[in-house]
Amino acid sequence: MPAGYDELTPGYEFPPVEYRLTAEVVAAYVEAVGATKHDHVPPLAVAAHAIGVLAELVEFPAGTIHASQEFQFTALVPVDTQVTCRAKVHRKLARGPMRMLTLDMEISDESEVLVQHGRSTVILPES
Repeated sequence: MPAGYDELTPGYEFPPVEYRLTAEVVAAYVEAVGATKHDHVPPLAVAAHAIGVLAELVEFPAGTIHASQEFQFTALVPVDTQVTCRAKVHRKLARGPMRMLTLDMEISDESEVLVQHGRSTVILPES
């Protein structure tokens, strides 16, 4: 069950989430964004899938806005690789009706090699 905003505190670590970046996942990404197909998973496809994983970890109410992201890509990921996304709360901020949540993410491959790390910020509506 996803964690609600009120349950989260800076430093909270979510359970790791594993997923496979199959040829079908890559093809869907390439078609959606008009990317060029390569032998490896496009780095932004890995990042986009990781952000999608966040929806499994955090309860995002209707009206949530993805405000920003920053990623560093450290290794190419071959198609059909299983990766693990680890996320933790970096910052939680509430000012009036605005609530912000910044999450740090690390994505590693099957050999536990770090392939990406970054940060994503979302703005959540007042509950």
